[in-house]
Amino acid sequence: MKLLKSLTYTSVLAAALFSASSFAATPIHTHGLVGTWHNANPSSRGIIKVVVTKVGGHLKFKSYGSCHPNPCVHSTVMAQPYSRNISSNHAVGFTAYRNSGFKTTRFDAMRDYGQSSGAFLRLNSFNKYATGDSRKNYASSDLFVKR
Repeated sequence: MKLLKSLTYTSVLAAALFSASSFAATPIHTHGLVGTWHNANPSSRGIIKVVVTKVGGHLKFKSYGSCHPNPCVHSTVMAQPYSRNISSNHAVGFTAYRNSGFKTTRFDAMRDYGQSSGAFLRLNSFNKYATGDSRKNYASSDLFVKR
């Protein structure tokens, strides 16, 4: 009976430990991403500006579209930072998701170290329109410079 109780307690403890959600630690140094980034192409008709902030330990992402006479302001969303490898604590990129109701967008951003030692941010966006919308899903990629 003692053996059965011992096995039961051990099983419950093991189940609790292995079923608990576990997430990898995110990079804590995000200063290389935080700031205001402007599209390197001044005649872009897509996203013209990106603002990345860190509030309460969380990375946030906001973009601005090319509208006239003033830029379109998109909603601020949470961003998940990523490092270059499993042992680095310095973020070099992030992902973010925005649901605008009529479309959802996934953003993938990464510092572009092939261009002036990382002075640029490459932003890829993947846009999917809601069911029934006649517009085509599309992807875009833009290069941004910090100012």
